[in-house]
Amino acid sequence: MWWFLAALGGGGLALAGRYLWDRRAATQGDAEELEQIKKLADEDVTLLGEELARLDGRVTGRELDTDTRVDYQLALDSYEVAQRAVRGIRKPEAISAVTDALATGRYAIVCVQARVAGEPVPERRVPCFFNPQHGPSTTDVVWTQPKVGTRTVPACAQDAARVRAGDEPEVRYVQYGSRRVPYWEAGAAVAPYGEGYFTVGVGASYIPLAGFESQAGATGGWGDPGTHTGYDPTGHDAGFDPGGGDAGGGGGGDG
Repeated sequence: MWWFLAALGGGGLALAGRYLWDRRAATQGDAEELEQIKKLADEDVTLLGEELARLDGRVTGRELDTDTRVDYQLALDSYEVAQRAVRGIRKPEAISAVTDALATGRYAIVCVQARVAGEPVPERRVPCFFNPQHGPSTTDVVWTQPKVGTRTVPACAQDAARVRAGDEPEVRYVQYGSRRVPYWEAGAAVAPYGEGYFTVGVGASYIPLAGFESQAGATGGWGDPGTHTGYDPTGHDAGFDPGGGDAGGGGGGDG
């Protein structure tokens, strides 16, 4: 009997050890995913800051009307909100606070540029599908993704021109294991990045990966197969408060 109890005790220790090992590995994996999300958010915020610096050089010395000043201030406020939201990220889903602020800031920049050039202010649309860093989309294009199929997606003017010319669009690539892949193929770890841009706030009515789920699903990505066939390109429900509020709650901080 003693040997049976000893064996049982040893088995219990082994199971406990395996449990602790799995918990440690899961915690490490969660931390790595969070760091990746933070890295993506920080890169996008940095890029917005660079765009604002270029815009500042363009408007400095000009007499701006009230609407232009309002848009310019909104762009600056959005940048600050996004910065705070990045620092407040405690879970991957909180990146939505960052992406919402970024989308608002980029649209505000486009509005300032249009007003300064004496052109009509464009309607607000969801970001460019190929790379949300490109800012608001300007049109929809029919795009064929190898091994997946043909779909209509929103694109910025430059990417739309590339696709129509038969060239490759400038896609937002991210690290996925040992490979660099389009952000929509990077699995569940990066899913909140795309969801933040396209399923909340300004993009609430647009699920960009509808139709790309076969590949996303195979890689652990995101999407809802077969249930979303279109989107509202104007993204009417912006729901962004540059003063904090919703953005700060989503980011887990003041942003």
